[in-house]
Amino acid sequence: MEQLWITLPAIAPDYSGVCSAMFDLGGMSIIHDASGCTGNYTGYDEPRWYGTKSMVYCSGLREIDAVLGRDDKLIKNVLKTSEYKNPTCYSIIGSPVPMVIGSDLKGIAHEIEELTGLPAFGFSTNGLGLYNKGVSEAMLAVVKRFIKPSEEKFDKGINVLGTTPLDFSANSNADDLYDKLGSLGYRVVGKMMMGACISQIENLTMAQVNLVVTESGLNTAKYLYEKYGIPFVAGMFTGTDDEELIDMLEMTRKDKVNRVLGKDESGKVNGFGDKKSILIVGEQILGNSIRRNINKRTKDINVVVGTMTGLRKELALDGDMDIKSEEMLLDLIDSGKYEKLVGDPLLGDLLDNNSMKIVEIPHVAISSKLYWNKSVHFIGKEMDDILGQILS
Repeated sequence: MEQLWITLPAIAPDYSGVCSAMFDLGGMSIIHDASGCTGNYTGYDEPRWYGTKSMVYCSGLREIDAVLGRDDKLIKNVLKTSEYKNPTCYSIIGSPVPMVIGSDLKGIAHEIEELTGLPAFGFSTNGLGLYNKGVSEAMLAVVKRFIKPSEEKFDKGINVLGTTPLDFSANSNADDLYDKLGSLGYRVVGKMMMGACISQIENLTMAQVNLVVTESGLNTAKYLYEKYGIPFVAGMFTGTDDEELIDMLEMTRKDKVNRVLGKDESGKVNGFGDKKSILIVGEQILGNSIRRNINKRTKDINVVVGTMTGLRKELALDGDMDIKSEEMLLDLIDSGKYEKLVGDPLLGDLLDNNSMKIVEIPHVAISSKLYWNKSVHFIGKEMDDILGQILS
């Protein structure tokens, strides 16, 4: 019964993650479906959709097309649309029906590329995976395709990996981060993926260090380290206390050793004992960063980070939680171990009459448009106030 969600809505799916990652590249994204998945993405998973000109289309898949395997119809429609659009690339993105009928999305993309001469990607998403996997797959695919290795390095050049509105919302969080790095003397080479363009991706190897701000950027960071020797720091600025992350970036830039903010030598969550305990549920790197900020202020609180999108052990401390179902989250809430829950406001619906309190940090991938206009600014006083609520 792990996949049964009774109170919480479904988390944003993998195809939404791909579309979100490709949104700023000037390409044409085609979700191969009958329109439901496309509407789910544009209406509920993409805060930037309203008032923009990003090319996101539905293939208009119909039952007879599925039965007859009319891939030629999809290709024909893409070519026709391209006559009055000027995309930089194409993305053919899967949904549940193409999965069931075995559509060869990479093959379709290859044929479109042959006919247009423009880069085309086929993503075998199916709506069963989660958004972070889609973001990760799309980011790594465009990096492998467009990167142009260079021996030249920008002094204090940095790539930011993992920004999409599903984690960062559509407020100024991404721009605040880029501005913050600029004020510290860094030159932001690649903005992956909010604010991205193909020319940035081409120049990624000119950076001296990568800053991974969400788990979805980790696979790309590992690839850039293994292939091009660019080290990374996994962490995010939270509030106004930023000295530790700044120091880590400088150390990593110089000694090329990868680092994770908040992963200390012990590698363990503090024992529960008589300490007040807090459960953070959300994006893993942001959760780590909030925990680190709390631990710097006090040693009297035990903080556990949990994620519902797949725990990455290389980012986690022993004791962190891979929350695989709503039922498991309910068991944690009812365990009596935690005094506060930090996460999306909809998680509060699980508390019922529980004495546990919630500190709200809206997460677009969970609550969608219900709270995306109330998203927290990670950098600055607003997050300091959130930390104060956690500590109180």
